[in-house]
Amino acid sequence: MALQSVVAQTIDATGQEAQYDACVKRLLSEKSILAWILKECVAEFAPYPVKKIMKDCIVGEPKISVIAVDRDEPDRTENGGYADETAEGRIEGTNTEDNSAREGRVYYDIRFTAVVPDTKEPVQLIINVEAQKSDKTSYPLIKRAIYYGSRMISAQKNTVFVNSHYEKIRKVYSIWIQMNAGKEKANTITEYSISEKNIVGTVKERKNNYDLMTVIMIGLGKAQEADRPILRLLDVLLSAKTKPDAKKAILERDFDIPMTSAMREEANIMCNLGEGIREETTAAVRLQAVLSLMKSLNLSAEEAIDALAIPEEERQPLLERLDEELAVR
Repeated sequence: MALQSVVAQTIDATGQEAQYDACVKRLLSEKSILAWILKECVAEFAPYPVKKIMKDCIVGEPKISVIAVDRDEPDRTENGGYADETAEGRIEGTNTEDNSAREGRVYYDIRFTAVVPDTKEPVQLIINVEAQKSDKTSYPLIKRAIYYGSRMISAQKNTVFVNSHYEKIRKVYSIWIQMNAGKEKANTITEYSISEKNIVGTVKERKNNYDLMTVIMIGLGKAQEADRPILRLLDVLLSAKTKPDAKKAILERDFDIPMTSAMREEANIMCNLGEGIREETTAAVRLQAVLSLMKSLNLSAEEAIDALAIPEEERQPLLERLDEELAVR
């Protein structure tokens, strides 16, 4: 059977990556996982047990890729359509990434509201969790994170407060998980927030009047036992190499998180997709390397493959891909 064209294979690989990303979002949106993130990364929840946070603090069901970041774009509905952008109640329960007219619609990955217990007056935080495959972007990722946080504040107008009742603004958190962080950012948690600094005089504003936005950047790597628990939890959970049975054992033993059937299914899909993406990437790299040697050194396909010391069992599939590639040129 003839192999697919390179274009078709690229489309397949892109589809696999989209499925992989969707699995990551669904796993992160589990309340048991979000409760650990809140416990370990959000100061307001640090004093409380994970189980209390999961049971009493997360309001409703977190939504995935539904809430538009930009004001001029409609939210998605559960059936894949778009909601009336003027509808009320947009804030409560969210998810998506931002969008703009020129760059396409963007929605927050996961967005939800959490309530801090045992406070004299109810404190509700609007929290966004974003998953990034790496920290290598064409722009500083922290700037995008701050933009998302700013949009979560401005979007409260006419939903959380009306007219000039700015006292009702809720604090927002934008939490970014970088799955393949560079060496300098691996196994790190960094917080960016608004603080008060007296330049002249000693004015003291109430902290809750200005402490309205915090960005948390989490860089994952090969976490060790001595690292912060949330780093190891996320490293295990989001690994495409760790088999579902191993994930289940670690999550239940070390974090008291029972892996539901839905989580196990997502973990299994991630593992299979991750392997497929890695294999396709390796094959594509080898294909381009062979083509480059053939062109630059005027070698035959067999000579280029010999020069690259490609294993015997992988040569015939590569030759078939070369034939397909050269046939469309």
